[in-house]
Amino acid sequence: MSQAELYNFLIGKNDSTLSTLDSTNVDTIGLAAGQTFITKPHGTDPVLTHRSHYKSIDPYLLLLIGLSAVSLVLVKHFMPRRFFQLLGTYTANRWLNQLLREWNPSKSMPGPAVVLSYIFLLALMLGLVLSKNHQLANPQIGIILNIASVVFLFTLVRQSVSKFISLIFRNHVLNIQLRTIEFSHYLIASLTMIPSIIGLLLYPNETGFYISLILVSIVFIFSFIRTFFYSLGAAPFSVFYLFLYLCALEIVPFLLLLKTISLVLTGEILIFDTSV
Repeated sequence: MSQAELYNFLIGKNDSTLSTLDSTNVDTIGLAAGQTFITKPHGTDPVLTHRSHYKSIDPYLLLLIGLSAVSLVLVKHFMPRRFFQLLGTYTANRWLNQLLREWNPSKSMPGPAVVLSYIFLLALMLGLVLSKNHQLANPQIGIILNIASVVFLFTLVRQSVSKFISLIFRNHVLNIQLRTIEFSHYLIASLTMIPSIIGLLLYPNETGFYISLILVSIVFIFSFIRTFFYSLGAAPFSVFYLFLYLCALEIVPFLLLLKTISLVLTGEILIFDTSV
């Protein structure tokens, strides 16, 4: 078999072994993500191929999705009033006022349970989307746990900075209201990300990718708009000041989060080592 025929055979069959390559003069470089660079004949540019990217799904990822979904179902079953108050707060101020008269999501259940589910689901969603964007294999559970740690630290820092700013400008009440709206976003985003993540895992084509990404993007964009207009109506801020405030707490940190997760996926940053 000639070198050109061997190259076409490898590309067409997406071979997952290196035994055939080792017996030829074709240069290969094994990647940690389960990828191989195959050098074309006549010294042309290398082509990135994928070895069994979507042939199997890590069962621990499905378990993580299931646990997150079960936790939200339990919240709805045992605390239906608070569950629907959080849902209503996402769009209506009357639900927000009623909720704050009865409980504070940041200090009582089901707030912490919703945040925990949101952190793991967001880690899964960002891991799958960025892996697709960087042409990497689907991340395994160890990488997802590292990403979840980054998301947790990101959320903790945002809450701390927001609390610090509220103390400086003495707008503690507004901060509580905005954080409650954010908790409602955590719930809505979690409910949206569950089918989106399942779609990314089961239908890893361009259509499934864009549909899942559009659904989640709509939720996040609406949350930003909701926060912007509520803050504008609740406090005498100028539009320019409010825009800078939201950029500092929403847009810029989220971009930094995406960059950090990209480094985690490529192995340049790891919170803890999960390799065996």
